[in-house]
Amino acid sequence: MNKKGQSLVIFVIVLPLLILALATIVDVGLMYNAKIRGERLLEEAKEKNLDIKEYFKINNLNVEIKNNETNDKNCDIINYRVESVFGKIIKINDYLIEVSDC
Repeated sequence: MNKKGQSLVIFVIVLPLLILALATIVDVGLMYNAKIRGERLLEEAKEKNLDIKEYFKINNLNVEIKNNETNDKNCDIINYRVESVFGKIIKINDYLIEVSDC
């Protein structure tokens, strides 16, 4: 049997899947980093009794703050957006990150 070209066909099929997997890993890593950064900023603002919205703005994040009262505890829920790198390929320009101190 003549098996010339089989490797090329497999390479052509697998390469886009590999690139898609790597792009997903990069975007998920960026989202995870943004969430950790937001949690750290929220914790610092709470410790120093600073205005949360201003503190996030100083650190180049435009936030939307919701106040949520649960179990007699006052909680802040912070929402902000992080720009996508590879998600733009499939029309996802940014990701919504939510951080809470509850």
